[in-house]
Amino acid sequence: MSTPRITIVGTGFIGGSIGLALKKAKIEAEIVGHDKENNIATRAQKRGAVDLTKWNLIDACEGAALIILAMPLAGIKQTLAAIKDYLAPGAIITDTAATKTPVMEWANELPDSVSFIGGNPVIKPGRVSGGGIENANADVLQGATYCLVSSLRAPASAIDTVANFATLIGAQPHFIDAAEHDGILAGVQHLPALLATALASGVMQNKSWRESARLAGADFRDATQLAPADEKAASDLFLAQRAELIQWTDVFIERLHALRQLLERNDAAGIEKMVEQIATERAKWLSGKLDEGAPAVEWQDVQFSPQRLFVGALADRGKKIK
Repeated sequence: MSTPRITIVGTGFIGGSIGLALKKAKIEAEIVGHDKENNIATRAQKRGAVDLTKWNLIDACEGAALIILAMPLAGIKQTLAAIKDYLAPGAIITDTAATKTPVMEWANELPDSVSFIGGNPVIKPGRVSGGGIENANADVLQGATYCLVSSLRAPASAIDTVANFATLIGAQPHFIDAAEHDGILAGVQHLPALLATALASGVMQNKSWRESARLAGADFRDATQLAPADEKAASDLFLAQRAELIQWTDVFIERLHALRQLLERNDAAGIEKMVEQIATERAKWLSGKLDEGAPAVEWQDVQFSPQRLFVGALADRGKKIK
């Protein structure tokens, strides 16, 4: 029986976790890993996330039935441009970036013979203990909301395949428009990083920082933990969602101003009410109660047996491994 090839480009925390989850599902496919840092791909292979590694990107993707780009937004455009002329007819490409609109635009440059389905696995709170391949785990994606954004030309069979892939690794497929996805994620994922940057800048670039640093403890460390360390990646991400982040920043400024007014008025009751409302809603979110009754899968053609259909669909795509 021929064996399809799955290539994971980017074998860090997300890519490694996907590979481990596919291995746990015992799918009949060859999993190839590639990373721009070859030692990371080697560690992914040692951890059992991939069957073999290839240092050359083209070699890794050539003949693959499914290619998963598990990398930051900044690297996707260049990667798609590099591999587009070497893809097998019928190949499916998906990604894991947290911004979808620019990715879907870049995917329009791919040949008509391949399909692109945008993806973003949103991992549940508490399942992430650290980044990197060392912290990758087959169960990280259990219960994750796996956002899927279909290109207009993607056939239903390709969409089904990626939805079944998401189900197979333990996630819940959630079909969403790229603009809606980016608008929501700007508030719940990228705004926190922007605000952490502003907080760190406001305190650390203040002339009193040297004295303040002596008293800064775990609270300040935790509050600034989301401030990006990679300036190029941060710039790419923030500017890719410039319009959405401006809107969310305006909302935040409005709420911050409301809190400032409560402080000015010495309004204990107002502060208590705001804190109580937030604490109640946050507890519901962390407990998963906000998700109760919500449909996990919205694509009517996703089938019952994701493993059988996923591997079966891949068998008809890419170059077969005997």
